[in-house]
Amino acid sequence: MKISLAWLSDFVTWTEKDPHAIAERITLGAAEVEEVEEQGRYLNRCCVGKVLTADKHPNADRLMICTVETDNGVKTVVCGGTNVVPGMHVAFAHIGATVKWHGEDTVTLEPVKIRGTQSEGMICAAEEIGLDGIYQVHTEDGERPIMNLDRLSNEYAVTVGSPLRETFGMTDTVLHINNTAITTRPDLFSHIGFAREVVALGLATWKKKKSAKEIQFPATPSPLKVSIDVPDLVPRFLGCMIHVENIGETPEWMKKRLAAVGIRSISLPVDITNYVANEIGVPMHSFDAGDIQGAVHVRLSKKGESLVTLDNTTINLPDGALIMNDDDGIFDLLGIMGGLRSSTKPETKKIFMQALSIDPATIRRTVIATDHRTDASTVYEKGVPPVTTEAGFMRALELMLELTPGATIASGPVTKGDNGTTPTIPLSVERAQAHIGAAIPEDEMVRILESLECDVKKGPKKGVLTVTPPLHRVRDLHGDHDLFEEIGRIYGYDRLEDVLPMGELRIPKRDERIHAMRDVLKSAMYLETVPLTFISRQQMQKAGFDSAHAVEIENPLGDDTAYLQTSTFPALLIHAENNLMRSTTLRTFHWSHVFAKGQPEHLELSMMTSTRETTGLLNDPFLETKETLLAAVAAMGYDVTITATKSAPAYAHPGRAASVMFGKEVMGEIFEVHPGVRQIFGIPGRAAGAIINLSALLKHAPAIIHAKPLPLFPSVTYDVTLSRTHDQHVEALLEKARKESDLLESVVVHDLYQKAGSDTYNATLRFTYRSLERTLTEDEVKAAHEKVLKAIS
Repeated sequence: MKISLAWLSDFVTWTEKDPHAIAERITLGAAEVEEVEEQGRYLNRCCVGKVLTADKHPNADRLMICTVETDNGVKTVVCGGTNVVPGMHVAFAHIGATVKWHGEDTVTLEPVKIRGTQSEGMICAAEEIGLDGIYQVHTEDGERPIMNLDRLSNEYAVTVGSPLRETFGMTDTVLHINNTAITTRPDLFSHIGFAREVVALGLATWKKKKSAKEIQFPATPSPLKVSIDVPDLVPRFLGCMIHVENIGETPEWMKKRLAAVGIRSISLPVDITNYVANEIGVPMHSFDAGDIQGAVHVRLSKKGESLVTLDNTTINLPDGALIMNDDDGIFDLLGIMGGLRSSTKPETKKIFMQALSIDPATIRRTVIATDHRTDASTVYEKGVPPVTTEAGFMRALELMLELTPGATIASGPVTKGDNGTTPTIPLSVERAQAHIGAAIPEDEMVRILESLECDVKKGPKKGVLTVTPPLHRVRDLHGDHDLFEEIGRIYGYDRLEDVLPMGELRIPKRDERIHAMRDVLKSAMYLETVPLTFISRQQMQKAGFDSAHAVEIENPLGDDTAYLQTSTFPALLIHAENNLMRSTTLRTFHWSHVFAKGQPEHLELSMMTSTRETTGLLNDPFLETKETLLAAVAAMGYDVTITATKSAPAYAHPGRAASVMFGKEVMGEIFEVHPGVRQIFGIPGRAAGAIINLSALLKHAPAIIHAKPLPLFPSVTYDVTLSRTHDQHVEALLEKARKESDLLESVVVHDLYQKAGSDTYNATLRFTYRSLERTLTEDEVKAAHEKVLKAIS
């Protein structure tokens, strides 16, 4: 966005004269100024010169020796321009002038001898002094011809010796505003918007407002009937029919203004709409009414429709783009670009001038769908307030009637919608001071808000202001937080005291039981996985879980993430499916929240052990999972038991499933994965899993672990191997052994072995005997051990 300070001077009187100071204050208080462009900065020490003589250089084929009449006498220069002839008026740069050498790097001219001839300046091409915008010559051989000012004599007063800045009126300063800094401020996409800002920031004062010429509309209804089929997407529409003798010529002052902000002059109707867009902030369009056939409808496009735009590009329209169509079809893509068919032409006699406010989201979607971005769409997708639309429409009519030959309003206006209202916002002075971080007096807040054209009333409650924003700020001032920002930025963020943020740092409460569990699992070589809590219905069903109670997500990222997980175990199966091929054995665990309709959300732990080959009971996945689970739960402070269950879930082997009990309460289950589930997930060997309701377990107080002194006396260990069938539980044997002798410190299963094809297995039990009072004799240990063996035989 480019803002001309000379253009702003139509509305304000500057109290700050330095453009760089103006730019700095605007950056601090309104929007980032990326560049301060001083027009004619390469025209200092440059004047209009007249070539008196032009002779070939005796020592160079491509150079000329010229004498030039200037404001400082006749100068001799060496010139490389091939189009220099005596009598020609040129742009002459004196010694000390700064120019762009060949339109690129800047150099300051110094006295120099070129091939033996002293040169006292430079005859310039347009790009060397920044005038290529108004003097454009294209050559096939890439040469840069000397600027021939005689070609511009009809537009500018070319007088020998006159400074070039005055000749071309290049005295403006243009601020380059970062568009992203004003993305929430559609009112700032205009000069009148920045005029309000510089007044509020104390950089200028308002000039006495000229009384606008009252436009008289005939009572005759508009011959062009316009229907808004989607009024919620076009809240404001204004149009008017104008008869003209011809479309006329754009005046130089308007061309100059448009050029300053980077817009090329096209034709008077188009230039007027561009001028109003930059001055008021509403993109407009002028149609050749003679090309519009029948009634006009503003509607949404359908996929497959197309439009040839002003730039002669055919756009295939998506569903839902705002368009205008008549009996002959679509002729305008609203808010983005008009159609070629209805554009104004040199022979146009009837112009339909239009201004409107449009739903910004619709414009944004259309830009993305068509990949067709324009200056108009950039503004419209920010949201043009209806009051701005009306102001721009009236300004455009004023300029049309003033500048277009024979222009008359042919009928009454077409108007749809109104300018709307803005909310009344209560503002607590104390709350504003606390949020801004400065004790700004109430009267100063009132002054700031009124400078932004807000209506401010005090009371009835002390310290509370009632603020009504202006209609042109309807898009961004909605609550007191918006007013805090307005007060703060106009007051000056640089005036606020620097205060380091303060916060109390407290170590958050951590449930060490969870971390103790994780540490045991990781030390047992289990990998912790952290998948998403989302899952698909198909994945739940593959894993053997019921999906009927799954909670569906309203706006899922995709089909694979359409539901919240009802269990953490399916994620481990999915992980195994993708990763088991890389290793012989895979041990994983995952704990997270799970969800189900009609049930409270809770924490759940899942473990899984899978292996390609099982070579014996010691690496049986079920027994390994059981051993690790008991150790992990014990580290949390809980003593759980494994109890056989009569019925197994669909994902578990029907003969190898058990319940995990804490007292009489079921806390989860341990199982071998059902062969059908293993096959679906491509797990080649056996796999076992465990699922524990952590939330239910953690509700119970953990056991207090008492430290015991290290034993002072040695132990005696015996290993005994017993042959057992699978129906004979070892657990009952161990419990009986522990009760038989006070000297028996522990008895555990030390080893398991089963011969292939055998119905029995061998269990090696390790018996450890110790006394806390003395060293045991061999006879004492043998007697105790025989007693224990007799009890379990």
